[in-house]
Amino acid sequence: MKFLSPSIRKFLFYAKPYRWLVVGATICGLLKFNIPLIFPWILKDIINQLLSPKPAIVQHINYSMLVLILFYILWMVVTFFRSYLADQAGQRLIFDLRHEFYTHLQRMSLNFYERRQVGSIASRLFGDIAIAQNLVGASFTNTIMDLSSLILISTLLFHMSWKLALMSITIFPFYIFLNRYFKARIKKTSQLAQEKMEGIAGEVNEKLGGISIIQSFTHEEAEAKRFLRENKTYLFYRLANVKDNAMATSIIGFLTSIAPVIVVWYGAMQVIKRDLTVGELTAFYAYLGMFYQPLNRLTELNILLANSTAAIDRIFDIFSTSPEIVDSTSAKEVNGIKGEIKFENVSFSYEPSRRALKHINVYIPACKTVALVGVSGSGKSTFVKLLPRFYDVTSGSITIDGINIRNITLRSLRKYIALVPQDPILFSGTISENILFGRPSASEEDIQAAAKMANAHDFIKQLPMGYQTQIGEGGVKLSGGQRQRLALARAFLKDAPILILDEATSALDSESENLIQQALQKLMKGRTTLIIAHRLSTIQMVDEVIVFHQGQIVEEGNHQELLSKSKGLYRKLYDEQYNKFLQFAYS
Repeated sequence: MKFLSPSIRKFLFYAKPYRWLVVGATICGLLKFNIPLIFPWILKDIINQLLSPKPAIVQHINYSMLVLILFYILWMVVTFFRSYLADQAGQRLIFDLRHEFYTHLQRMSLNFYERRQVGSIASRLFGDIAIAQNLVGASFTNTIMDLSSLILISTLLFHMSWKLALMSITIFPFYIFLNRYFKARIKKTSQLAQEKMEGIAGEVNEKLGGISIIQSFTHEEAEAKRFLRENKTYLFYRLANVKDNAMATSIIGFLTSIAPVIVVWYGAMQVIKRDLTVGELTAFYAYLGMFYQPLNRLTELNILLANSTAAIDRIFDIFSTSPEIVDSTSAKEVNGIKGEIKFENVSFSYEPSRRALKHINVYIPACKTVALVGVSGSGKSTFVKLLPRFYDVTSGSITIDGINIRNITLRSLRKYIALVPQDPILFSGTISENILFGRPSASEEDIQAAAKMANAHDFIKQLPMGYQTQIGEGGVKLSGGQRQRLALARAFLKDAPILILDEATSALDSESENLIQQALQKLMKGRTTLIIAHRLSTIQMVDEVIVFHQGQIVEEGNHQELLSKSKGLYRKLYDEQYNKFLQFAYS
């Protein structure tokens, strides 16, 4: 196993639970590939007998043919089990690998996804793993079968005529050299093509997700040209790979085809000299054809290995990336929290050169409502992302009910925090399935109760299939207000003591805004609530306002206190929004 690359060794580790399927497939394969070796030996005997007839020749031929038929019936059975067992092992291995790959992706931190396109990751999950499947589905067992056939056929060839056998293996040095040469080229072009396809997949996923923007700015033609340019590069790599595959197959195929011609030529001379019988030459030629079949398959295997290895390397490149946010060894489950939050001298940097938060000190009592205010990029979103540990603080500490959040397991911590984003994230499926994200174990009655609290039940009942209505990818079949109410229903169902709201009414019509505001008032009751505020007119009744500027807290207090500071940042932001409203109202 040491001669295999680390990625291949890791990949084959997944075959361990199915090793008996692989062993069974290999045993059946050995029989499948070697049973036909009986035929040339019997053919040699029959030809020699026909050329020098003996009294019992008819009985001898009949007996030989019956034996052959029995062997080929056995061949039929083992051929079935060889394919069935090998493919079953491959399919099961890929099932496990794809499942673990997806599970690994679920554990990765937000930073991982911010550095990569989602489409490119999906390309590895489906495309690369499908290519890698070939390694076990056929190649792994074929290697052993072909090697066994080569050894057995070589023994028979040398037994019949060592001179002819030596002539038949003169191509070996060329064969080995060409194999290595083409393997390196094929692996390189395959890897380039797979990387390019990953980039294209990521780009397509991103652009199709924002097709409305592309169309509204009439960028359809530009995007089509861009795709054509990228696709041409992919085609170039693929055609280079196709060319190398074709050259490997044709040149090596020529070597394995010309050798029998030389052997028959030399063998005919041996028959004329009476050093070889016609039956032996015929059998030798038949064995030689069988000898080059596994050689050609090994060439194809070499090509397959080159393509599979490139895919496997890309798969395990993701596996080798560890999540940045993990449970510490001292982390424990917590059973129930009140929601008291404390940030102590917290600083955070996305990059060493760019500090997003600087020395933040905040105390939020349980069940209080706090609004986070500031211009875009001031640190509000970063502040709330630190609470559920989407990122870890660079320095300082965050505690909930006096417990450092790093000493709470991620699953337990996030169980007690509900998040309602400004742009609700919904998934393909039914309305019921989307609300169930809040608490998967909830009953249908619980789902409907949550929907009623979120003022969503009435519009859901009017849909063709009610709670079983398919909403499309991202909830595309629903209005903005309806999507937001489903996000609130999900939060109601979760019933977490800490609530994070990215102001949910900033882009809605007045009717939807009123319904959502009513739902929010019910949702915030009795919970510690953090609101990222975009419109200051909506947060006048909160317990406290925290004003951010360039990653620092510059003001704290309630709405009236901050508004009374004529030169304060909050007063400035409020006046700007109020003046814009007046200009709009009287324009």
